[in-house]
Amino acid sequence: ELNFLFCVADPKPWALGEAVTEKTTHETMMADFDGPGVDARFIKLLAKAQPIKWGFFHHWRTSTYHRGRVVLLGDAAHASLPFQAAGAAQGLEDALVLSNVLSKIVEIHNDSVDQMTSIETALEAYDVVRRPRAQKQLEQSAEVGKMIFFQHEEAGPDMSKILPRLQEGRFDWLWFHDIEDDVNKALTRMNERGMQ
Repeated sequence: ELNFLFCVADPKPWALGEAVTEKTTHETMMADFDGPGVDARFIKLLAKAQPIKWGFFHHWRTSTYHRGRVVLLGDAAHASLPFQAAGAAQGLEDALVLSNVLSKIVEIHNDSVDQMTSIETALEAYDVVRRPRAQKQLEQSAEVGKMIFFQHEEAGPDMSKILPRLQEGRFDWLWFHDIEDDVNKALTRMNERGMQ
């Protein structure tokens, strides 16, 4: 079994409520490949497909990743479009920072420390460190999507404007980031707020 993913920009809003997929007809799928220049071998391959339409969603802004003792991570905090292939990695980074701040609570817990205050301080440190980075990934993924579909406000369909935006170290901040440094920043923030 092979799985192919083809992305099509659709100006209509998603009409299925909470459902993220719907079955579609072969004819509807093939309408996206009308026109010259589509290889006949590719069309033959697609004749065997059982198409399913997926909706892509992202959550543009989250004001905080915690409230009280409740914390968000992964897609619950920052659902992202897939155009940087980094959404799941952001969830793993969330988990690493969060697990470390929670471990710090266990490490320092004693009867003289208010547990609720400790939890809120830890979750606030997690939020301060993780939200800006995850938000940047979400925003840049949406921007890459606009470029892929030639809808970018400045570059439009001009590949000579799109390619430089996708090159020249654009992804360095994402792929060469020291996540252990983020853990240390969160733990330092906790220490500064009296959790030692």
